[in-house]
Amino acid sequence: MNRNSSMFTLYTGLLGLVTLAFGLADILVWAGASPGFSIGILEIAGGDFFRWAWGGAILVFGGLFMLGSLRGRGTMEQFGKTVLGAIMIWIIAGTDIFARLCESIPAGEEAPEFFNSVAGFVGGFAPPYSPAILLLPFTLGIVYFLFNGRFDEV
Repeated sequence: MNRNSSMFTLYTGLLGLVTLAFGLADILVWAGASPGFSIGILEIAGGDFFRWAWGGAILVFGGLFMLGSLRGRGTMEQFGKTVLGAIMIWIIAGTDIFARLCESIPAGEEAPEFFNSVAGFVGGFAPPYSPAILLLPFTLGIVYFLFNGRFDEV
């Protein structure tokens, strides 16, 4: 086993575990196990069924796909499971970013104008972030292996 393979395996395993944990936390907060929490730049609110319950389920399955790809590494099919898990993270992160974009366009209820100012619009993208948005940059390592064709080395 070469060093490149062991680093990718460790990276995929850790990313899969964190994704699984974030997905389970999303579901548990939505189910009422916690009122929601915010730690630093991470926030899990849990109020919306479609985002937190379904989004949490998608993150759970994305993490399971990544962890499942570790069993028989070295084949293109197993690397495909890793990419599928990353795509599931991208779907939820994309919907979260789109929701932030749509929430930032209108001004608040107390403002006389409809559209938000530029400073207010940019301020809508300030932390805290959902777990999927925090996981998004870490999936770029998988994209690196995908576009360099290194899946046969993994």
